[in-house]
Amino acid sequence: MPLFISGPQSPSTTGIEVSVDGRGGHSDGAGEATAPRYLYYRLYTKDGAIQSLNPIYSNDPFISRILPKSITPPHTALSLKKHLCKIKRVARSNAVLFEALSSDAAIPDATRLKLRGHLGSGMSSREPMALVVGAAEVEKRSSDRDSPLAKELGENPDAHERRYIYYRVYDEEGEVNSKTVFDRNDTSLGRIDTLSVAPPYSVASLKSCIAKAEGIVDREIQLFKDTDGEALMKDADRASFLAETYPGCLEDDPLALVCGLTTMGEALGQRSTMTRPIRANFGFKPFKPNISTWHAYSKGDILLTDGVEVTKTYISTYGGTQGYAGYMAINWAGRDAFVRADLVTFC
Repeated sequence: MPLFISGPQSPSTTGIEVSVDGRGGHSDGAGEATAPRYLYYRLYTKDGAIQSLNPIYSNDPFISRILPKSITPPHTALSLKKHLCKIKRVARSNAVLFEALSSDAAIPDATRLKLRGHLGSGMSSREPMALVVGAAEVEKRSSDRDSPLAKELGENPDAHERRYIYYRVYDEEGEVNSKTVFDRNDTSLGRIDTLSVAPPYSVASLKSCIAKAEGIVDREIQLFKDTDGEALMKDADRASFLAETYPGCLEDDPLALVCGLTTMGEALGQRSTMTRPIRANFGFKPFKPNISTWHAYSKGDILLTDGVEVTKTYISTYGGTQGYAGYMAINWAGRDAFVRADLVTFC
């Protein structure tokens, strides 16, 4: 009878530990046939990237990963979103999931995801999915990033080359110091990492990220393609920050960020009756003939009103008119205009 002697087993078939968000486990190195198939993702708010509570790489604290088997079947965008929100300790009420950082739109909840084998969504740290959640929810969660495990992490062998978006900061009186300055001889020039911008990649996302980095609150900001200021960038404009070239990719040709001087607080000083906060339950963008008298806003935006109900006429796309009940209100930029009562709630 043949004698079978048990020798040392291959490292590729032993010692594999289950890892959730980087807790334990081993790197899925190239060439290991039995290496686990991870799903990589990054966490964001609309204002930018959020560090992982349990990072998996020392040189990239924002990337995370899970094993697909931890997701409740069927593997849909909704089941993945539920699981990620659970392990990240954030509410999923405002969470949206993107198949890739470059995706223009979130994945519908019913979408089936391909998570078998080394194909499909989030297959590598270079092509992660993205979960965008509410900023308030992220602030509530606790952090254990100072755990001993975090100090023993290796580097990501397949990390993106670090690239930046450069910009200069101005107010209405001239250049001002940037809070992301990297050259002490040029203090108005700042930069942010391209991977810090939340998807979808738009000017609105870029402005939110820069405003967060610069600590800009309750100020109207404008972004120009260069310091000549000839081309104003519109919030809805798309920009691919993973491409070879993109707006602000060169240190010598930065964007220009112009901060207005008017804040909501200053506006309130002039109109002290506007003291009651209201929250937008839905996003609203008025048709062109109404822009001068109606507010445009996104879901969740806070405005201030005196609470006095008035009626305002709205001109439709077909030229017809209709009166709506609502309130005069001040937005974060200090602008006074009308909002419909049925689209907002008093806070």
